[in-house]
Amino acid sequence: MHLRAFLLLGCALALMACAPKPAPAPLVAAVASSDALRPVGEGAVAGWLNAAGGHSWRGIPYAAAPVGELRWKPPQPAAPWQGAREALQPGSPCIQYGWAMGGVGSDGSHEGSEDCLYLNIDAPRMDAARAAGAKLPVMVWIHGGANTVGHAAGYDGARLAATQDVIVVGINYRLGPFGWFVLPRGASAEAPDPLEGSGNWGTLDTIAALRWVQQNIEAFGGDPGNVTVFGQSAGGTNALALLVSPMSEGLLQRMIVQSLGFGLAQMPRVSHYTDDPEPGGVWSSAEILLKALVQSGRAGDRAAARALADTMSAEEIAAFLRALDPWTFYALYHPSNIETDLFPTVIQDGTVLRKGPVDELLADPARHLSVPTMLGVTRDEPKLFMAFDPRLVGKVAGAPLWIRDPEAYDREAHYRSLLWRANGVDRPARALAAAGTQAFAYRWDWRDEGRLFGLIDGSRLIGAAHGLEIPFVFGSFENWPGQEVLFSEENRAGRESLSEAMMSYWAAFAATGDPGQGRRGDLPRWPQWRAGAESPGYLVFDIAQNGGIRTANEPASREAVVALMERQEPDSPEACAMFSATFRSSVDAWADAAWQRFKNGYCAGLPGAKRVSR
Repeated sequence: MHLRAFLLLGCALALMACAPKPAPAPLVAAVASSDALRPVGEGAVAGWLNAAGGHSWRGIPYAAAPVGELRWKPPQPAAPWQGAREALQPGSPCIQYGWAMGGVGSDGSHEGSEDCLYLNIDAPRMDAARAAGAKLPVMVWIHGGANTVGHAAGYDGARLAATQDVIVVGINYRLGPFGWFVLPRGASAEAPDPLEGSGNWGTLDTIAALRWVQQNIEAFGGDPGNVTVFGQSAGGTNALALLVSPMSEGLLQRMIVQSLGFGLAQMPRVSHYTDDPEPGGVWSSAEILLKALVQSGRAGDRAAARALADTMSAEEIAAFLRALDPWTFYALYHPSNIETDLFPTVIQDGTVLRKGPVDELLADPARHLSVPTMLGVTRDEPKLFMAFDPRLVGKVAGAPLWIRDPEAYDREAHYRSLLWRANGVDRPARALAAAGTQAFAYRWDWRDEGRLFGLIDGSRLIGAAHGLEIPFVFGSFENWPGQEVLFSEENRAGRESLSEAMMSYWAAFAATGDPGQGRRGDLPRWPQWRAGAESPGYLVFDIAQNGGIRTANEPASREAVVALMERQEPDSPEACAMFSATFRSSVDAWADAAWQRFKNGYCAGLPGAKRVSR
């Protein structure tokens, strides 16, 4: 095999290793179309006729740029403009470090801007008069990327909109410490609004985008009374957060959570100083303040910085941090520009998000937004990341070329995928069902990559991995990173048929709150989620030769994952390593207790064995 093929494989796999994608190359040159002029509250926007036969608009501001005094403040209305604004190019991604494995740019590059609160719209083709009365279902997409990378323009909703008669809206939102950060000492005395001390700036951005949709989407053919939020990975976390936010009431009527990324964090402490991150992986903003004072030269060392910080008022602290160059601030936040473990996540502050265990909130109809909810995972969620793990695969020139122990590889993938489904589907679905909220569940099983470059069993190495269902949902395989490796002429017919079915189900759910038999009523019926061995629990998505679209019931729970490992793994250090690889969160009291019991305490008593080894 030529070295170029090895390198191509490695690059292609790396590019599709995370949910967010670089913006696709335009299929046609975007030229403003006379029948794509739409009025919005701030003025008017001119779109274009896209290659799918519908209309598209890109880079519409839904809020003012959160810069200067607006950094770490709730989003404010966008400024109006005169005449028609050409909405032909996406707005800037939100500020982020470049990440070749799925973000924007190359590793470590400085990408994006704080001026990034833009959205994109795709719709079927119709003139302004018809659009005003069309009342089509609206689908608002929240991109993934660990809440640190990605942007809305990496996803093309044109085909989904044109073929399924829906309006697709993709939104940017503030990322990383610009999206989730609590200023030391909370809100300033001059602005006692509780939102000022929330820290949930990225969440508030999604809420502001939904309010913009309420006010403007009719002009594009959408029904503001029929809005579905859908998001994947971290975007799924941000979507789920809306269910426990009192501020989302009336802004959405359906919810789709794809491959739920991670949990919600408790409110972090902000007024103490420590060299260690907060429990849950959130760095203290007071600690960041000390680092900023030293780096800026206002203090010579940590002790001097602490003494100075103790004399500063809340207003002085806020002004100092807001005046910092954004890249100076970002560099202070964490020493690694692509490490995500210690970046902030959605915070249960009690104002934007209710406090309490999420399962309890979802089980209480008085404490969550009760709307029909679809939840799902892929069959092999972790294989996208396992494929680059040197303990599991052998690599040449950065490309994974063989699996060291294929059977152990598959077992680990199964344990971790089952745990992902337990946390991301079964647990929230059980809670929602207890509250009387309709829930629908799925598992996506497509693994028809075949042999990559004739060498590697891609169906085993990657399989139905994290994020690979997204092009099927959007019906767009072109310009997708890794397409040369993943999507071949041999698997074209099967994947396009599966994609058509998925778009139909997603659109039917957006239209009615029940995916039923799809938009045209010609697909297998998708049952409502039911707990228990006697009821079909979820719908499986696969191509016909692998069983097709069908119902299944394999209840998933954390307890079941441990029990399965107890049965399948012999008492050995390898079993302990498998437990650690499966329960990977460093803050998990349940897993800590299970580790003590696992194999009758064998692992807990084994010298050097740890539950979390990374």
